[in-house]
Amino acid sequence: MVSGPELSGEESPGAEAPGQISPPPVPPADFNSYPAAVSEFSAYPPPPPPPGWYTDVPTVAGGYPEPSGFPPHVGKPPKPEPLPVEPREYQQFYRAPAFRWWKPLAAVALFFVAWIVVSIPPVMIAIVWDTSQGKPLSMDALNTPAMFAANNVSIALAIPAALLTHWLISRQRPPWLSSIVGGFRWGLFGRSVAIATVGLLIIFVVEAALAGGVGELTWDANSLFLLLTVVLTTPFQAAGEEYMMRGLVFRSVASWFRNRWLGLVIGIVVNSVIFMLLHGAGDPWLIAYYLLVAVLFSVLVWRTGGLEAAIAIHVVNNLVSEMTLPFQPDVFAHIFDRQAGVAGPETLIQMGIMVLVAAALLWQASRLKLLRANAPAALAQPQASAGLV
Repeated sequence: MVSGPELSGEESPGAEAPGQISPPPVPPADFNSYPAAVSEFSAYPPPPPPPGWYTDVPTVAGGYPEPSGFPPHVGKPPKPEPLPVEPREYQQFYRAPAFRWWKPLAAVALFFVAWIVVSIPPVMIAIVWDTSQGKPLSMDALNTPAMFAANNVSIALAIPAALLTHWLISRQRPPWLSSIVGGFRWGLFGRSVAIATVGLLIIFVVEAALAGGVGELTWDANSLFLLLTVVLTTPFQAAGEEYMMRGLVFRSVASWFRNRWLGLVIGIVVNSVIFMLLHGAGDPWLIAYYLLVAVLFSVLVWRTGGLEAAIAIHVVNNLVSEMTLPFQPDVFAHIFDRQAGVAGPETLIQMGIMVLVAAALLWQASRLKLLRANAPAALAQPQASAGLV
């Protein structure tokens, strides 16, 4: 019997075993010779180029790039990440891969220029109105309803000025200036308003009791305008000061320092001093008061990871202190008078209540377990919405 190759255990060259398919031929080792031999392998097209290779270079049959167009993808390097990749507290949130030493300085300078520019129109409108009413243009004539409204509106315009400056310089989207979770936490704001209202109404009651009452209340031609101005613009005026001082200035100054503690201390000192100077305080008691509340608001921002609690206490404080102004022309006439002698030791009562309210807000923050540091560019995407309480 003559044995065939299928029985001998040996396969003749080129023969296929039953049920088997011959593997595709291997391309020649010399890549330069590939175009000449491409027809031999046309039945077995190669896989697509790996990710990152150029896809717009000339190719030969089968999809391989020509040797002259075979360089790896080089492309433009990605922009540095504007958000922190390591956990950062609110005041140092600019310390991200995109941080540069000049950015905080540019942010503060650009903000104040922008704020002055946007403040000019409301002030000019108030001046024109007062002049048309026969009121002389002098420093003594600043305590007018029109100037009061212009002051509130101009400070409220610090909000868009701060948000746009923050976005332009740091490349972090505007909501990241409100908090380290990338948004304004309305739930936290509402809780803080409730706590601040209780505490600051106590100040009003105590001061009224010490003074023998709130004084005579009257209704005059300016009462309605002043009432609407207080209700509609004072909350935004208070928020504007926070976005300006505890937001852009505090964060810019503190981020300039690598050491978080050094940045925290210097950031608090700088924004508190500027806050006091912007209020034009000349009385020692008022100077101490403005410095204290600025420090308290800064600590609130630091410990809660955002502006909400500081804005809440600031808004409630201003509304409570101004709620009788529309009905007290004599008191309103001295609203911007902060020179020496206008305050006294009774200011200590208000300072003490402010400390207690701030302490209550800090206690609330600890109970809510608010996020105090965040690295949104390194953590999972859902982290950006966590803590929106």
